[in-house]
Amino acid sequence: MPVLNSLNLAINLNFKILILLMKIFWFPLSLLILSAFASFAKDSPNFIIIYMDDLGWHQTSVQMMDSEPMSKHSFYNTPNVERLAEMGRCFSNGYAPTATCTGSRVSILFGQTSARTQYRYVFDVFHQKQRPEGYAGQYSLADSVKTAGKNYITAHFGKGMTEKLKLVNYDVTDEYEEHAPNGNLHGEKIDIPSRKDLPPDNPKRIYSLIDESMKFLNKNAGKRPFMMMVSHYSVHVPHAASKKYMDKWQAKYDALEKPTDKEELRLFERECNPLYGAMLEETDQHIGILLDYLKKAGELDNTYFIFTSDNGSECIPRTKENRRYNGPLQEGKYSCFEGGIRVPFVVAGPGIQGGTYCDIPVVQWDLLATLHDLSGNDTPLPDDIDGGSLRDVFFKGNKGKVKRGAPGIVHHFPSHYQVPISAIRIGDYKFMRNMNTDEKKLFNVAVDYREKNDLAQKMPEKVASMDKILRSYIEEVDGGDVKDSYQAFYETMDDFEGRAVKDHERKMKELEAKMPSDFEHQKSLIDQELEFKKRGFFANRAITKRQETWPGWYDTARKTVEAEIGMTKGGKLIKKK
Repeated sequence: MPVLNSLNLAINLNFKILILLMKIFWFPLSLLILSAFASFAKDSPNFIIIYMDDLGWHQTSVQMMDSEPMSKHSFYNTPNVERLAEMGRCFSNGYAPTATCTGSRVSILFGQTSARTQYRYVFDVFHQKQRPEGYAGQYSLADSVKTAGKNYITAHFGKGMTEKLKLVNYDVTDEYEEHAPNGNLHGEKIDIPSRKDLPPDNPKRIYSLIDESMKFLNKNAGKRPFMMMVSHYSVHVPHAASKKYMDKWQAKYDALEKPTDKEELRLFERECNPLYGAMLEETDQHIGILLDYLKKAGELDNTYFIFTSDNGSECIPRTKENRRYNGPLQEGKYSCFEGGIRVPFVVAGPGIQGGTYCDIPVVQWDLLATLHDLSGNDTPLPDDIDGGSLRDVFFKGNKGKVKRGAPGIVHHFPSHYQVPISAIRIGDYKFMRNMNTDEKKLFNVAVDYREKNDLAQKMPEKVASMDKILRSYIEEVDGGDVKDSYQAFYETMDDFEGRAVKDHERKMKELEAKMPSDFEHQKSLIDQELEFKKRGFFANRAITKRQETWPGWYDTARKTVEAEIGMTKGGKLIKKK
């Protein structure tokens, strides 16, 4: 009791002194105190994630690395990403979880590497064998703030993942189908059953996403803390833009001086695409609309805003030597070289210094732990979270540190139809292993982000050490090997072909029961349909069989095998020239 009485006396005395000071220095001091209380009151910040689809590291008008002029585009323009960068920090070494979209979307949602989520690339056939039950009920990005006990509401609008997002605890979504999640098709069509095209005034569903996000903010901003993720369908193919933007960008392109050399012109046209520029700027306006609204609502200073992309760009030039480049970075979408996995990464919000850069590597599966930390969530994270909080690097930049559950930034890509690479970045070094041939590469990507100087022969001990760390992690999380993917693919083809044969039998029975006057014609069409499908199954098996031993780091067996068998992967016969 004496201690408690002394404490109360001290508090009362300090309070009286505070009142006296306020009377003497009323105006400035009162503002200071109110400001302090306001600061403490906003201990539940908002979060907005803008997730682009297939946007490359160098394709905004923001220089992603302060020392690399080629890390911004000379033609495309993103004024609102520029605005965001002026407010916050660019991360020059920002990584997507995988080199293709679905695996990245699953990974960011659960704060885990794609090896642990067991969804590593688009059409991951082995995933169905490993996780037939899916992810329903798994701890998610939404849970990272909802479990904070601060009345957070969560929303996801736009392109989804493998299943409906309400099954992983999002409160509000824009999922259009009764059962299926939002996929690529929803960026082109109104819905799956009708297959009707989106109207020309809503390209890539840009304006639907603007409307849905604004309805959510109107209802919740300033009333309760929120986390909102907007996953745009742009800039994924097929490209689309409204006439207003297309006219503007076509005129801009027409005014450019073009190369006269035929090959240089081909590369130029691929690099400076007016439709792509129109679509990108039309999407970029969404950021400005959100920033303006939050400022008006008095919530901008209490909102973390994260802009990034699910993988590197596909809309980039391919040289005669069959090489691709995202600005200075090698390769693009589908590749574990830097051009396929290093992406734009810009963050603004409370405590983040504007117009700054950070070169410390960050990866999108860090965001779950980051939101958990910044929301003031005291509940423990599950033990299987791979990411670490980025709070320290958000606030301190290059002086900050990130502590992760995973041993490094892992990119495990055992694809049955693209170059299968297993990679890990630890510190400045990136180790890569071609899973077809077991050939290994090592780069110091902190300085050699172009990946021109392979150090594997010069540093065998580091190669062996990083290889061991990576293999141990993949085994621990049951991340799978490319051999598993090949086998799962053959089994999937057998299943698909079996279904096609049964479907053919059903159609023939129905036709025989009707016995129409043009029976032979209709029978011929049904037989042709099965024959076409069987050619496709044959071609897929032939390509994959060759791919199992294909040694390339930059190409696959597809074109070679298609030329040999005289048909495409889809079963279309190739006319001889």
